[in-house]
Amino acid sequence: MKHYVLGIITGIAMVASLIVLSGSGSVEDDSLKALLQRVESYMSTEMAKDGSAGRYQLQSFTIDRTHWHYLLDTSTGELFQLKPSPTPGNGKWSLLSAANFEK
Repeated sequence: MKHYVLGIITGIAMVASLIVLSGSGSVEDDSLKALLQRVESYMSTEMAKDGSAGRYQLQSFTIDRTHWHYLLDTSTGELFQLKPSPTPGNGKWSLLSAANFEK
């Protein structure tokens, strides 16, 4: 009987540890490398749309644990802002300011 109780307790502990380990998420999406990969993929899709190779400038600010990321397309003059999301990998670039000059 003692072995059965010990086996049940061990099984419950193993299942609990499996649930805890599978529930913990990866923090790789928060890294600078992941952010730069997202910027690179955004730039490649934008350049593939209209065929013009724009020059982009990325500016990031961190004030009191708040992060702002801006992307300027110097060939068109458009300014984009990365809108945050509760999950790190789902942030979207949105147009913040249209061009103030004509091509």
